[in-house]
This record gives sequence, structure tokens and C-alpha cells, in this order.
Amino acid sequence: MRTKPRQDDPRRGAILGVVLVVVGLVSFIGVGLMELAAKGAEEASKAASNTRAFWLAEAGVQRIVKRLYDGTSGNVGNRTLGYGNYRVWLYDTADPPYAITRGRAGPAERYVRVNLVYLASPYEETVFGGNNSGVPWVLNLSGTGNPDSNDRGGRDIINGNVFVNGDLYMTGDSEVNAAPPPNTYNLDGDAEVTGGITVDGSATIDGSQMPGASPRSTPDLLAMDYPNNNTFDISQVFDDLGITSGYLPVGHPLRDVVVKNPGSRSAECASTPGDDFFFEPRSVSNLGANDKQARTPLELGDGSVYYVDGDVWFNSHITYGFEVDGQATIVASSDIHVSDNLKYKDSSSLLGLVALGEYDVGGNLDGGGDIYFGDPEYGTLYTVDAFMFAGNNFLYNTRSNTGGQEEPETGFEVFGNFAAINQVIINRDWYREDGASWFAKRRAAKFDPNTGGGVWRDALTDEALSPMEISGLRHYQMQVTYDERIWNPDTQPPGLPRGSGSIFGDMIGWEEINASDA
Repeated sequence: MRTKPRQDDPRRGAILGVVLVVVGLVSFIGVGLMELAAKGAEEASKAASNTRAFWLAEAGVQRIVKRLYDGTSGNVGNRTLGYGNYRVWLYDTADPPYAITRGRAGPAERYVRVNLVYLASPYEETVFGGNNSGVPWVLNLSGTGNPDSNDRGGRDIINGNVFVNGDLYMTGDSEVNAAPPPNTYNLDGDAEVTGGITVDGSATIDGSQMPGASPRSTPDLLAMDYPNNNTFDISQVFDDLGITSGYLPVGHPLRDVVVKNPGSRSAECASTPGDDFFFEPRSVSNLGANDKQARTPLELGDGSVYYVDGDVWFNSHITYGFEVDGQATIVASSDIHVSDNLKYKDSSSLLGLVALGEYDVGGNLDGGGDIYFGDPEYGTLYTVDAFMFAGNNFLYNTRSNTGGQEEPETGFEVFGNFAAINQVIINRDWYREDGASWFAKRRAAKFDPNTGGGVWRDALTDEALSPMEISGLRHYQMQVTYDERIWNPDTQPPGLPRGSGSIFGDMIGWEEINASDA
């Protein structure tokens, strides 16, 4: 039987159209998704490159900081690291000094600027006298041989560089030597002075002799703003507790660090116009030590800046000295009195002492700023480990209330430095006046090389000594040895005065900048 031919179903065409549309849409979406994925991958790659560039810029910051702490200056050229490189430009002569680092990863670049802080240039010297007063001044180094059994005599020795805004006079066997090994920073025993250098007898200067040098700039101690930039405002701590004299209460973290206006030191407190703070633990004993040692523990902690509105003392009547533990700086708004031995507990401890002084509204020194070095009462200061900075003068075995000097019983040694914005007045030669009895007190003498080939004079009255008085001079040795650990971030105490020196102190003011600002 014949069948009727099948006619096309009109729905077939409609279905085919739908399929074609769906296929077209899927293809369009697929292409879009592929483009979106590619774009996302590109954005992700850019973001990754941008992030890498940022971290490379940060790596440049760490690189320049390490170089500066190591005493190395200058720019850092391209350094490859991981997926890119970094570069550093150092502007250490700008005011303030700064560095810019660029990190580059692929096409991405990021820039970071950091401001840099350097310690005041006096910290680069073993002995520094800026002579801010402009009064003629001579640093005298003398003596022969080694001290005798009574610690008298002996040649003066400075191990490291010297800067004097004035004259340097050396006689006997006195020495200016290179800093002790490893002497990483090449302190070769240079003597740099604005005036003249006289070297007589067997005295020696290992490094360069540089007379006629230019004066150094004066560090701005007020810019440190110690009343606000400190870890402990000691005066405020006592005031808040209403303590006018004595120790802090049991349990206070500073009870074993400092005491205010102690009754046992009434004579010392009476010699100054303001409050007096003695740094010492609550329980003090000599622990069987002899007078050349320092065994009473004094734990100052790491990273602490102690600010004192008044005078700071190291002057106990019980112990011969203190074993300093920590990395700390102590700042006095007036004067600092070092009459007891100070020795470090270990190789990581380092102490900074700053006698700030008091200033008028114009920023001029109005009082204080002296470091009274020595023990005028007992005469038994043997050894001090510290970096000491006087806003005015160093005064040796001088009573703060009268200004009179007393003969010491021994020479001394310092591991650190002497630095004074004005003068380092360390007279160590003593004489007995003509006609005085054998039991009469000796008086301090100083040498004046600028009068008739050199004249010995009384250190206070400036009167010339007679030949007999000169023949009976008694000398006490001074040894000052530079402590290069001040360059090391692991031991450098915080809060030291800043300036234009080459010792890197810190990195501050981090900010990211645009390429156009680099």
C-alpha cells in the first residue's frame, strides 16, 4: 500500500533556531569568559608585580640601613632579588638626610623614602672639646712610664681620635694611638685641632696631625626634646607619688634604679640648687670588692632613656662602684656627677650620659651642662665605662658647690669617650706651693704652651709656677679608650644626641612616594 509522503514539522525549524541562538550565546559567553579570565590573569600578574616591587623597595631600605650601621655610605646600584631588583639613592648631606629606594618587578615600580638620623659627630672621637666659649684652651697630655704602686704617675694614653677646638700639648711619654682592635671604623689616632700641636719629649701621635682645622658644628641638644622623648621621666615619677626624698615604693619597677634626695647624701644634695637623683639599687654593698672594682648590680634595662629634671649622681658612700647592666641613656637637665666606678656587666651593655644643662628663652646655655668627673671627697675614681656628653664642660675632681679642685689619689681609665660642647678640663698635675708644709694640700696645675715656650700655671689662679713648684709636680695618669660598639645597632643605647656625624642612629619618617617625587 502506498503511503502519503511525510510533511515537514514546522517546529523543527523553530527548535533549530533556538539551538543556534543558544550555541551563539554560549560561544559569546565563552569568549567573554576567556577574555575576562585573561584580563583577570593580567590584573593578577600586575598586582603580583606591584606587590613584588613594593617588597623589593622595602628590601632596599633594609639594605641601606644595614650598610649605614656597618659604616658604609654611598648609593646602592641595581641588586637582583627574586623576581626583580632594587636600587637605593642616599642623600646623607641633605638636611635632614634621607634615602630613596626603588623596587622593580617586571613593568611595576614602587618608591619609598626614609629619613635618616645620625649621632652627633663628637661620638666619633675619643676626646672631643668643642670649646663653644671661644676662650683659649689647651688639652694637656703628659706623664712618663707606668703608675707606681700608689697609682701615681704614668703616661697619659688616648686610644682613638682627638678633636680640640684649641691647642694640643703633649710631653713625656704621652700617646695618642689608634683605637683598639678590631678598629672597624679606622680611628687611627688622629689629632685634629683648630690651633697648634706641640709634641715634646717621647710623646707620640700614631695617626695624622691636623693643626689649623675648622671648628665643628655644635649639636642641638634642645632639639632632642628629652622632657617628652624619654622612657622614664624620673622627676615626674617621684612627683606623681608625692615623694620628695627617698626610694619608690615596694614593687615599683624603678625602686632598684634610682633614689631622690637621700638623707644619707645631704651634703651632696645641698651643693646643688635643685633635686638630686642617685642612680643605685635599694640594697647596696661592696660585695667584697676593692676600690678598683664595681660589683654592685645596677640594672638599667635595654632601650631606656631616663630623663631627670635636676642633677644625676653616681656617688654611694657604701660601694666602690656599679656593674651596669643594659643599654640605656641617662639625661640630666642640670649636671652629672660621676664619683663611683662604672663597669659593664657584659659585652652587650652600653651606657650614655648626657648633661643637658639649662637654657634661656633664646636657647642659650644658662647653667648646668657640666659633668663632674672624679671624687673630690675620697679621690678614688678608678674606672668608668660610658659615653659621656657634656653640654658645657668636663671638670675633674672639682666640687660643684665651690668650684675648688681636690687632689685625687689615683689615675683613671675610661672605656667610651669624653665629649664636651665646651672644654674637657681634666687637670691631672698637682703641686705644693713654695714654703708650704709637707702636709699642705696640693693645688692643680696646667701647662700653657703659648707663653715663652711654655709655662706651668696654677689651674685656678693662672699664676706661673716657680722652678721649685714645677720640680715637685705630681701627675696622675689618664687612659681613654674608644668603644666602637656605639656604631653597632645591637649595643647602641637609645636617645643619644643627634647631629651631622657618620654614626648611623636610626631610620624615621617612612613613606611611599610617586616616581615623580623620587
